[in-house]
Amino acid sequence: MLIGIIATTLLACDDSHPHETADLVIRNVTVVSPERVRPLAGVDVAVDKGRILSISPTLDRRVPAARQTIAGQGRYLVPGLIDSHVHLYHATGLQRRFTKDYDRLDAAYQVQQPRSFLYYGYTSVIELNARARANQRFESAPLHPDLFHCGRGVVLPNDFMRLEYDTDDAFFAEYPDFLHDRFSATALPAGHSAIDHTPAAVVAAVVRQGGRCIKLYYEEALWWPTSTRPAFALPSEAIVREVVAEAHARRMPVLLHGTTPAAYRFAAATGVDVVAHGLWEWDGASVGRADVPAEALAAASTVVHRRLFVQPTVRTTMNTAVMFEPTWLDQDALHKVLPRSFIAYLRHEAQPARQEFERRIGPPAAAARARGEVSGGTPEAVVQTYLAHQRTVLQEMQARGVPFLFGTDTAVGGAGWGNPPGLNGYLEMQHWAHAGIPLATIFRAATLDNARTFHLDADLGTVEAGKRANLLLLTRSPLEQLDAWDAIEQVIVDGHPIARETLAADSGVRMGTETPGRQERQRRPGRAITRLHGAPPG
Repeated sequence: MLIGIIATTLLACDDSHPHETADLVIRNVTVVSPERVRPLAGVDVAVDKGRILSISPTLDRRVPAARQTIAGQGRYLVPGLIDSHVHLYHATGLQRRFTKDYDRLDAAYQVQQPRSFLYYGYTSVIELNARARANQRFESAPLHPDLFHCGRGVVLPNDFMRLEYDTDDAFFAEYPDFLHDRFSATALPAGHSAIDHTPAAVVAAVVRQGGRCIKLYYEEALWWPTSTRPAFALPSEAIVREVVAEAHARRMPVLLHGTTPAAYRFAAATGVDVVAHGLWEWDGASVGRADVPAEALAAASTVVHRRLFVQPTVRTTMNTAVMFEPTWLDQDALHKVLPRSFIAYLRHEAQPARQEFERRIGPPAAAARARGEVSGGTPEAVVQTYLAHQRTVLQEMQARGVPFLFGTDTAVGGAGWGNPPGLNGYLEMQHWAHAGIPLATIFRAATLDNARTFHLDADLGTVEAGKRANLLLLTRSPLEQLDAWDAIEQVIVDGHPIARETLAADSGVRMGTETPGRQERQRRPGRAITRLHGAPPG
């Protein structure tokens, strides 16, 4: 048996060393990687020129000499995390109408944002609605995660996204490559040629933008009070199937924004790859009805049969829920990921967001209570009901074997300030764990499964020889304790180790002074944490 274990260990290691000297060697560490059945203990991991050169037993005399050495005894080496659902152009809770200091606050947030993702181990992020200026700003930071994106997003000229713009001109300026759904009765807007807005054309436009995935929308806005809900379009199954075919021909995964049973059925019928949100919206949910309808639970089966990935994004709702948590802004962890001035803004100037939310949600919720449909009837009760729904459906999906991808929706726009970069990912993991999702599933969803879905697995997602050296050195095993993700000692980016605490917003380290030395190319583009605020009792 012992001989077999030794043989297996040796086969799992790459002990060929073309270089006599490596840039970095992490000695006597335990490798925890999602493709392995069990951790690999007592190995030296050599890194050279930004890639993993070898993984060898510590006693192997062929391990190359190191220009820099990290002692790994009692430590765990894991692949860097991937958040596959972010929005870099939003600063959580920041609204121009609430402050005259918007530009300064936004600039401070954006400077810290890439460091905050790294602080919680996210060495790669995927932007689903790219804005060129925001991407450029993110990648110009001295330290930042690898950034991948889906272009601007593929929208219809008359769908829900159009409601965010005051004029057609403003909308078309933001989405010049919109999709024309020729299977619907809606005419093409005047001045536009159909040939420029076909599925082939819009997919090609995303490619030109540098996108590697397609983001579509099936937003019914059931949360909008029925009496004032504006008219807007939904895509047809036929047009989305054509978009999927064009994307898949280019090896591009397709994600669908949707939160309703109808959206999940639509996803299964059209062949998309990922539903970019959990399932939490149906008639009555927006006024706080406590029941979860059978069709919502049945929708989980539709994605299982199609092997669709789901990004639960529980933190989307928590963005609003934290407004009703009086102590949420007091937690020490926020000072690791947000500038002090930004937290001060959230404490004071941002507070009217809660009153705005209450004015919008309060009347229909109170009316539902008067009709005897709900017991709460307050905006806070509505939010807590949403969270209970999310947990119930997430548990159902786990029981039915729905495959998950890890994404956080950081930072979703709208009311609230509960999506701080980096920290939001750790809190999302807590929601999954509270719903009974195993730690190994969370680990895999945030590493290898994300890498494979977005065709990044040749470089990312595991700790293997030849892969990019985007790694984390932890003091605890993430397969045993969820708080291992808040026990990071070193964040290793392109083979350059960075002490975690130097990345914190309150570290006192001047931006850029901690940047590790670069070699052949420029980088591409308080540990205590509060309990899970707003989550149902465990």
